[in-house]
Amino acid sequence: MTYTKDRAARLRSDLEAAIGGYMVVVAGVLLDEEVPVTSVSAYGDFDDLTQDAFEGDVEGSVELAHAFRRRVLGDGGEAGLLWCGVSGWCFFHIPEGSDLSLLDSARWMGGGLTPEPRRVAAFLSEVRLDARNAGSGERPFYRAPHSEPDVLLTRLSVFDTAGQCAEPWTGDSRFACLRSSAHQRRAVEALTAAGQEIVDVALHTGELKALTGLLEYVEGSTPHDELRELARHLARDLTLRARDGVQSVDEHRNAFGYADEQR
Repeated sequence: MTYTKDRAARLRSDLEAAIGGYMVVVAGVLLDEEVPVTSVSAYGDFDDLTQDAFEGDVEGSVELAHAFRRRVLGDGGEAGLLWCGVSGWCFFHIPEGSDLSLLDSARWMGGGLTPEPRRVAAFLSEVRLDARNAGSGERPFYRAPHSEPDVLLTRLSVFDTAGQCAEPWTGDSRFACLRSSAHQRRAVEALTAAGQEIVDVALHTGELKALTGLLEYVEGSTPHDELRELARHLARDLTLRARDGVQSVDEHRNAFGYADEQR
């Protein structure tokens, strides 16, 4: 089907937003399972002929932290979850120094073009157990490249995330909101966990300053008031303990007190 210039531009924009929304929902499920997702991306240009080399068109991705990739795969390399608008989800791993292409390394999930996010999370769990054999090396094809973008848009619309955050889809703003919520939950759980021990950790003054500075960054950048307060209290607790010594470890616990109120 041929689209007018204005209609094609709207479709590209709407597809990018819908793909981004799907990536955000998948990332949210992974974050709930404590997978360290760092970012998401979306590409909605369905008539981009340069994608023919990949036999694809639109796509999205969920990026994983470098430390996670190294822990699971044994090397840094390039790795992540890619959603292809023709073939669905795959996990790719290009080892450091390798000349493999993404397609060469891809392990395809199967199960349809737009599987439920929890099925994608289950696929990543299989990858974590056996990255070489999870999924299939045979690529599936569920639609032809550049075809029926409006039908694809309808399929993706079921994953709309507009109600999950106040922010509209602008870049990865919704992802930032979900990521902030996930880290807030983890922080509260960690601070209020039973049976905690006092850990003897030596820090240089510069390391302590860097750590409190990072907490200040969280305080200023998170969209959630609760996580902002947790970061502020924790930075102050660490600063006061450094001043007053190890004997003050149970005195300066404002972060714990605030976290306990949030449960």
